[in-house]
Amino acid sequence: MGKKNHGYPRYNSSVKGDSGTISVDTMINNIKNLDYMASVFESSPVAMICLSGNLRVTMINPTANELTGYSGDYLLGRRISVIMRQDRVKKIISTIRKKGIISLNGYPTRFENSYGEEVPIRLRISSMRDEYGRIGGFLLTAVDMREIKALQVKLLEAERLAAITETAISVNHEINNPLCSILGNTQLMLIENDDSDPVMLKRLQSIEKQIHRIQGITDKLGRIAKPVLKEYINGKKMLDVEASTASEKTFS
Repeated sequence: MGKKNHGYPRYNSSVKGDSGTISVDTMINNIKNLDYMASVFESSPVAMICLSGNLRVTMINPTANELTGYSGDYLLGRRISVIMRQDRVKKIISTIRKKGIISLNGYPTRFENSYGEEVPIRLRISSMRDEYGRIGGFLLTAVDMREIKALQVKLLEAERLAAITETAISVNHEINNPLCSILGNTQLMLIENDDSDPVMLKRLQSIEKQIHRIQGITDKLGRIAKPVLKEYINGKKMLDVEASTASEKTFS
């Protein structure tokens, strides 16, 4: 007994293609995969730019649009040199000629955005090949390094502040201890020589004054909030103690 036709149209379960017979299910799965990959490309938090063999932009995702400041419509069909200096483009060409990837983590370089600003990025270059292994273009993935660079600056400032603070603690300890001894002896001599030579008395008072001045400087070093440098001599810089002091913290 033959199978009944319930009124539904009949479709061929396979299609003849250049590379042989392709099932409809395979075609549907391929389309779904392409849709999925397109979705990943569009929603990626990493900037992605596809280039043709002659380094013209063929695809660009929204993250790359935001990073470069250019719309996709503007960049499509243009050479990558629109957003990169020629010497940096040469490095891309050199990488492509080596038929490899510089490293899995890429290498640091810069894009030039539509505002004329140089944006620090970490760039990775890879080849895009067809089913026969032939190179059809190149994929650039770029990670925006601006936040990381800003964090590195803050980290360096924090390390510098920590180094200055540690030095200040050492100065306080190493200088104040003998200074207290010098101050004590000076004050004792002032008491014992209260009626002696006025010149000697004046000298002792000057020593006492300068000791107090040194103590004031070491105390300010212990209250450094943010190091501020100023010009010294011969292009060298020195710590501006007054400008760097912004808290009431003192070291004991």
